[in-house]
Amino acid sequence: MEAATLMGQLGFRAGNWGRAVLTHATLVALFGVALPWMKGVAFLDQVVLGAYACMGVVFAGPAAAQGIDPRTGNAGARILACVFYGEVVSAMLLVVGVATVYATHWGRIFVGPNLDSLARCAALGVSVSLAVSTVALWMAVRFSPKVSRSLLRVVFLAMLGGFYLWAGWLPVVAIRGAEISLAIAAGAYLLLRRARMVHE
Repeated sequence: MEAATLMGQLGFRAGNWGRAVLTHATLVALFGVALPWMKGVAFLDQVVLGAYACMGVVFAGPAAAQGIDPRTGNAGARILACVFYGEVVSAMLLVVGVATVYATHWGRIFVGPNLDSLARCAALGVSVSLAVSTVALWMAVRFSPKVSRSLLRVVFLAMLGGFYLWAGWLPVVAIRGAEISLAIAAGAYLLLRRARMVHE
């Protein structure tokens, strides 16, 4: 139910998928093909791949900030649907990006992606998506979707600033960051339960 509602809000309505498909195709073309092609082998750096593994929050958070119907909505299901959506887009960009680099530099890649670092960053990405989606949904329910979206802008600016200043630390702090994010998600989820937005 919530997954179908979310897909409708994202523009994937029966018989009217054009705009949503075009938007996602453009994202893949820019971040999955053009950027990796320009960066070349440097795209396989663990920090760059780690950032891609964390991109799900950019899609999950705004989807959750749209809020749900207080009478019929299920917050838990909406959060999971938003996180799943964000991680699918993130994984798609990451896979297409790596494939683009290998396709354009065949025979010139001697050191592939650091899978251990990528796994840690992916765990961070899922955890941050979960935390931000849960907080965004609670803000939308408690106050309004507009307030929630405003909060998200501040959070994304802070994350962008942190990445710009301390990008090299991303793989190092990934696990600790994931733990903190899960704690934040749990706290926000309890607030949603108090608001009776979680179906037992």
